[in-house]
Amino acid sequence: MVLSIDRIARALADAPAPWTYDGEVRWSAVVAMILREREGAVEVLVIRRAERPGDRWSGHAALPGGKVDPGDGSLEDTAVRETLEEVGLDLRALGARTLGRLNDHPERGERGWAKFTVVPMVFAIEGDPALTLDAREVAEAMWVPLVEVQRTRTTMLWWYRPVKALPVKVPLRLPKWEWQGLTIWGLTYGMLSELLRRAEARG
Repeated sequence: MVLSIDRIARALADAPAPWTYDGEVRWSAVVAMILREREGAVEVLVIRRAERPGDRWSGHAALPGGKVDPGDGSLEDTAVRETLEEVGLDLRALGARTLGRLNDHPERGERGWAKFTVVPMVFAIEGDPALTLDAREVAEAMWVPLVEVQRTRTTMLWWYRPVKALPVKVPLRLPKWEWQGLTIWGLTYGMLSELLRRAEARG
């Protein structure tokens, strides 16, 4: 598959309306999937979250984003605000193109365990703008080439407790990508995989 920003834009424009979860959740969040083309490859900005005691996402690979604030006018507003706060990119000042949005995550088949919902908004920027990381939230950020990282796909064991009353955790084998010491798995892997599936289906 030859991947490009234009191909992704067409795929999102042509796709059916994204699936949205309308059940009760404890909180909702939005992440910014920020894409750029560089040396013929489409790259996505991936961050590694700062290590913080008690934070379930501590140290994980992620996309810039966070919880919806009551003052946000739209999902796009949340993504823009969180991106500026976490990595110092002002998407509107940079003239970012809003390409669309993906399904709510976790998706349908995974809703049994989640008490939250995360919406990925997809943007495209040009150039190599400087990043200013909020060290309280972000440990590092890197541009990851989407097609190339797919070739690193392996699996990992994730230990979890499917029932709270269960005294021990059980293993679940999950897919992952590896890039320059960063393990991309879970929600971030699922969001990027959805984007690639849609682009591939565009033909």
